[in-house]
Amino acid sequence: MQFSVPQFIDVEDKIVGPFTGKQTMYLLAGGGVLLIAFTALATMFAMFVAMIVIPLTLGFVFYKPRGISLAKYIANFVEFATTDHLYLWRREPDIVVYKAVQKKQSSNEEPVKSVSRSRIRDLANLLDTSAAVDMLYEAETRPDDESHRE
Repeated sequence: MQFSVPQFIDVEDKIVGPFTGKQTMYLLAGGGVLLIAFTALATMFAMFVAMIVIPLTLGFVFYKPRGISLAKYIANFVEFATTDHLYLWRREPDIVVYKAVQKKQSSNEEPVKSVSRSRIRDLANLLDTSAAVDMLYEAETRPDDESHRE
């Protein structure tokens, strides 16, 4: 039995033409303010009110900075501006400079084993040609193994 899974649940339904319910309410509120302004106020004052109301209404209806509606954006700004903020600064510790000192090799430590140039050349040839080499090379320890060092 198959069930249809709702998709695009974050998209609001269109109520009037291409406008959602919120957009329709913003347009009606802006139109109502303009209607009251032009009927109750002188023409010059009504034009001043219209210069403020029209961009605000269009901003609330169409403008979405960073994908957030302008109403939510303003609400977030007001909440941020009215709440207290606590900024903590912790001083970083002073940088300590260490001097590198070469350790002298004591008599009871093993000497460092080295690999000859010819052996390195043979290994490079093996890697380059992917061919088998007659002499087998087995290391006693892995180069990255720290267990044999103290």
